[in-house]
Order: sequence, then structure tokens, then C-alpha cells
Amino acid sequence: MLRTPVFKCIQIGAALLLILAFTISSAGAQPAQASTATQVSNGWMPFTGSLYHSQTNSNINLHGLVHIVTRWKSVSSSESQVDIRVNLPAASVDVTTDTGMPYIASGTEQSSVLYPTVPIYPTDPIRVVVPSFRLKVDSDGVLPPNPILPPSPIKPFGLQFDLVFDAAGVLDFNASTVQVIELPGLGDG
Repeated sequence: MLRTPVFKCIQIGAALLLILAFTISSAGAQPAQASTATQVSNGWMPFTGSLYHSQTNSNINLHGLVHIVTRWKSVSSSESQVDIRVNLPAASVDVTTDTGMPYIASGTEQSSVLYPTVPIYPTDPIRVVVPSFRLKVDSDGVLPPNPILPPSPIKPFGLQFDLVFDAAGVLDFNASTVQVIELPGLGDG
């Protein structure tokens, strides 16, 4: 068989097409977790809520600002992880009661949540309950000690976050919410 210049060009072109096809398919076969995109969001969120303290027979109303830092990280092609750090400084919370008894609310906590991103990125808020916040009677010499103060002047509570992220993992502070919640089974102090 004669090898003409046309036949050589066709043969070289076919070999180049095979090499190009192999290169493209192997580049697309890289695992998605090799690309671990991380997004950090940091800001303050307003909250409000109320608790009932049975030892003082009082309704306690809280409102203020809570500081939140979220770290969104893609851990695989179908799952992401959100690490959450929450700080509730006493200076950013106003506490009022129907009895006039002064309280201080504060605490710090962290949590992590894994959630699927395939087949569809979640458009509903991701709900995270963060416990470990404390509401305590602020005696600071203003109120006399027991028996006037309750036997255990500390009441635990939680904050429930409904967090909304965009597809890049940025927390949408305007669409996200936080509220005060009672912690089941912990009761008063």
C-alpha cells in the first residue's frame, strides 16, 4: 500500500484526536474533593426570644446581637461541611423580666454540620441548634443572696439558627435568622 502525504496527514490527525480526547477525559476524571473550596463568613445577627424561669416564676425577654463565624467547605463532589462558631457577649444582649430581677445572658459554642449538595444545592435554610448559653441572675451586690435568689440562678438556653448560603458557600445574613429556644430536658438551672 502506498503512503501518500494525504494518508500520513489523516493518520497524524487521528492520533492527535485520540491524544486530545484522552487528555480531556482524564482531566475531567479528577476527584471533586481535590478542589476544596472554603468560604468564611463573619458578622452579627439580631435575635429575639423569651424564656420562662420557673424558679423565679418570671418571663424573661431577650434581644440583641450574636456574633457568628461560618466556614463552608466542600468535602466531596456531593457534600459540604459548615463549621459554626457563635459568641454571645453579655454586653450585646438586653434582658428584661416581668419581675424586674436583673439577668445576664452570655456564652460561646461551636458546631459542625454536613449536608448534601447533589443533586441540588439546598435552597432551604440549614437549621442548627447551638446550646451552651447561660442566663444567670445578675446579683453583683444589688440583690440579697439566698433564700431571696433562686437556689440555682442559672438557666441554660440555646440559639436556633436557620442559615441560608449561596452556591459558593457565602452566608446570606439578610435571609438567615436566629431565635432563642428552651433546651428540652434541662429545665431551670
